[in-house]
Order: sequence, then C-alpha cells, then structure tokens
Amino acid sequence: MDHGQQVDVKTGFHRSIEGLDRVITAFLFVFALVQPLSIAGTEIAYACAALAWLARLAIVRRGVLQSSPLDLPILVYLLLCTISTLLAPLPASSWEGMRKVSLVFVLLVVAHNIPSVRRAKELVAVLFFGVLVSIAYTGWNYAAGIGLRVYEPQPDSVFYRAGIHDKDLFLRVDDRFIRTPQEFVKHLEAKPRGEPLRLWVVHYGSDVAKDAVTFIVPTEALPRPVSLDMLGARIEGGRPYRARGFYSHYVSYAEVLQLIIALAFGYWLSCRHRWAPAGLGLAALVLVFGVALGATLTRASWLAASFSCSVQIWFYVRRRWVRAVLPALLLLAAAGTNMAMRHWRGVGVFDPREGSSGYRLLMWRDGLRLIREHPWFGLGMHTIDAAWWKFDLAAYRLYGLRSHFHSTPIQLAVELGLPALAAWMALMGVYWVMLARLVKRASEQGDAMLYGLTLGLLGGTSGFLVSSVVHYNFGDSLVVLLFWFLAGMAVALRRRQVTMAV
Repeated sequence: MDHGQQVDVKTGFHRSIEGLDRVITAFLFVFALVQPLSIAGTEIAYACAALAWLARLAIVRRGVLQSSPLDLPILVYLLLCTISTLLAPLPASSWEGMRKVSLVFVLLVVAHNIPSVRRAKELVAVLFFGVLVSIAYTGWNYAAGIGLRVYEPQPDSVFYRAGIHDKDLFLRVDDRFIRTPQEFVKHLEAKPRGEPLRLWVVHYGSDVAKDAVTFIVPTEALPRPVSLDMLGARIEGGRPYRARGFYSHYVSYAEVLQLIIALAFGYWLSCRHRWAPAGLGLAALVLVFGVALGATLTRASWLAASFSCSVQIWFYVRRRWVRAVLPALLLLAAAGTNMAMRHWRGVGVFDPREGSSGYRLLMWRDGLRLIREHPWFGLGMHTIDAAWWKFDLAAYRLYGLRSHFHSTPIQLAVELGLPALAAWMALMGVYWVMLARLVKRASEQGDAMLYGLTLGLLGGTSGFLVSSVVHYNFGDSLVVLLFWFLAGMAVALRRRQVTMAV
C-alpha cells in the first residue's frame, strides 16, 4: 500500500469515528429532550446511543474506556444481583427484573460521551426545555380538561347498569376525546341506534390512563332525545387530580421533577447576580418546576425537594448561623407539607389510618419478615408478582391491591438479599462522596454554572435517596433512566476536573 492509500485509509477511519461521535451526541440530546415526555422515546434514544458507542469501541479499542470511583461498586452490585437472580425460585421472572438493573449502563454511555463541561450544560438546557413542554401540557390538561367525570349515577340509569361508579372518568368516548357535557350530548344524539357506545373508563376517582377499562353501553337504553337531565347522572368536565405530565403516574413525574428542581436551584444559587435578568430567569424556572411538583401532591417528593435544596445551601453557604437554621427550615417545610396535604388530599404527611400510609406499613412489616426468612439472596425479582399468593402479604388481603414494598431498601433486600442491599448502599455512598468532592473542586474553579450544576447533581441525588426510603423509586424506569443519565454526567465532569488538575 503506497503513502496515498494509507492517507485515504486513515482519513476514512477518522471520518467513521467522527460520524459515530456525531450519532452518539445526537441521541444523547434526543434522550435529554424526550426523557420528560416519553419512556419509549427515552429507551430508544439510549439504545441507539449505546449501539453507536459500542460500534465506536469496536473500532477504537485503546484509550477509550476510563475508570471512575463507581466502577467497582457497580460491578459488585451487578454480580450480586445476577447471583440472586440465578438462585431465585422463579429465575425466568427474576431475569425480567435484570432489565431495570442493567439501566446502570446508561451511566457508562453518558460518562464516556460528554467531552466537555459545555456539552453537559447544553444537555441540561435541553432537558429543562423538555420538562417545560411537559409542564405546558399539564397546564393545558387542567385548563381544557381530560375527559368527563361522572357523579352519583342513579341505580336506574344506563351508566349505573353498565358498571359506571361515582367519580369515574370517561377518558374517551368511541375513541374520541370529549371534554364537555354538551359535546357528549351532541355525540349521543348523532349516534345511530343499534351502534353500541364504547367508553374508556378509569374507576375510583383516578385519571391514570393505564388503569382504564372499556365499557359497552347499548344505545337502545339511552333516552331520546338526549339531555343531561335525562342521563341519570351528573356529568362534568374532568380535570387531573394530580399532575403527571405525559407519564402514566404522578409519582414518577414528581420524582423526575425533584431531580430537575435540584439542578435549576443549583444554577440559581451559584448565580453571581441572582436579581439580574439571568438570575431572575433561573428563579422563575425554579418556581415553574416547583409549582408543577406541587401539583403532583406527592408528599415524599415535596419533602425530598426541600431536603435537596437544604443540602445545596449547606454546601454553598459558609455562615454557621445559616447552617444552624436549616434543620428548623426543614421542620417548617414538613409542617407546611402536612397542612397542604390535609387541605388538598385530606391526609397528613403520615397517617397510619390513611390508605397509602397503612398499605406501606403493612408491606414494610411483611417485607422485614421476608428479609429474615431469606436474608442472603432474597426471593428474586418479580417472584412475588408472579406467585403473590405464596407469601401471605397482609396488605394484599386487606386492600386488594398487589403492588411493591414502597421502599427501595426493603424492596432490594426482599428480592435480592442483604448483601445486594449493602452493595447498593455502598454504590450510593461512593457516588454521593464523589459528588461532594466534585462540588468542592467546582467551587475552586470559578465557573459559576459548573458550580451550580454540581450543586444540583448533589442535591438531586440527596433528595432521591431520601425519597427512596418511602418510595421504590429505584424500580421506576422513568426515574432511574434520568438518575443514571445525571450520574453519567457527574462522572464525565469529574473526569474533566481531574484532567484539568493534571
């Protein structure tokens, strides 16, 4: 091969690498944009970025993979999860749970493909934009409505006989979105006799689309002419009870918003001129995100966000008196949350007589029992889901609802065993310490935006860990995808700091 051919080969090689880098970068931006909007879009963006990165690794094998303090804890955690899965009584069900465990690889893809602090800031900006789109959609749902709410159907009404209950929500009528009673009446009048009415209904005052079931109502049973007074029920436009954006559940939305608020608050806190236009813009961003979080009416996430901001203030402010009053401010936030929840949900921060708290207490009690019975490798992931009748769970019997243990530590210990729980706690501990050191180094570099970003990562992680005590947020793919994305960003920022120090 002559010199010209060698040059052509090298040029083609470099072009291939540059092309893959552009593909990876593009999908990371897509990931940041759609994460608040679509779980399917987020997973596709991650998969495409990961495949492009693996292709790049196959071409460039040396000097690409770089170590981080999280490598060993991640490896130990994955190994113990795999062992628990292999020893599970229902390995097939448990292997299904490994899909969520494997999301930790998001960290590696992100960490190795953010080449600069500027790129990290750009990704956060795109993430903020995606969240604002979801908040705008949520606001539109409150303004325009999400369907029709049925109140007090009479026993002799066609809806009652079809199985419609008080406070049920019609999300769709014959595959149409109908948001006003008048529009519903017009639709019924125009419907030919003999053609059944199909209702997509969510029971028990909920508005979660995944819980909807289809009801068939014979049109012959409908009064003619149709009027609201003759339908035997009070029908009004439905509004969301709790904000959930594009997600199927408000808790997932609240957990994501808690992480996002931490980033925005970190930016504002580190801003040199907080009351200048840029600072006021960041304050407005924090306020908008905070209102959206408030609309989820999720107690744990409210308190986690308060704790997240307190952690950031602790690291940012050097005055002892400010740090001294932070515990009092947290107690004040808890009292305010308690009052707000009693006003809007009719429950306090913790009330054993309330359904959600009562369910948690029963699940935690049975979870501790199962941990004592299977301490080393647990029962395996999804084993209880697949064979729930074998485990005599009091909450299942009393509430008739089959769910998880509503606590990440308890869930991990029940399904994977105490060694895997210890490995997870070690991983989280090492990560938190890494973030704390990252904040210290960023404060010394004089880049306010970088400092704010690291503060936000530390605060959001702290809030996430606090919330995990009463939420199984580590089992929610929507939240975990964002958590590992931000963790990968933190590892990339640390690598940049280490390089600059050298």
